Amino acid sequence: MKPLAKTSGDVLDALTAGLDIGDARKVDNGSYMAVHVDRLSDATFSIAHYFKQNGDSVCDPDGVFLRIQDGAGHAWLPVSLQLATGHYTVALELDGNDKPTGWRPRQYKELTSFAAMWLRNIRDQQGGLAKIRDNK
Repeated sequence: MKPLAKTSGDVLDALTAGLDIGDARKVDNGSYMAVHVDRLSDATFSIAHYFKQNGDSVCDPDGVFLRIQDGAGHAWLPVSLQLATGHYTVALELDGNDKPTGWRPRQYKELTSFAAMWLRNIRDQQGGLAKIRDNK
């Protein structure tokens, strides 16, 4: 199972830097949509956009990513993706300690491709990595 490309990982690093478990932040540099980031556990993070529908906040999309140790550094793996249409895809199954216990190759490939496009869009819409880092 191949981790996300370094360019995608760089965006995730910028979005998640400094978050403790249970912390959240909203990154909004006047772009198309703000990005909401939540640290769910020691190694899992949720990245989402929200819109209002009938007065309710609806996430679309909401992706969960796993940060793993990779040699001297770390890498990122896509775990799941939920869309407002009700579409929910799980690519990695995790145990209670954030360790992968199973994976679905076809779904993993889909999420990896989607994440590359989505994270590139987030970087561009938020004005680049430096602006994301400065918006904390």
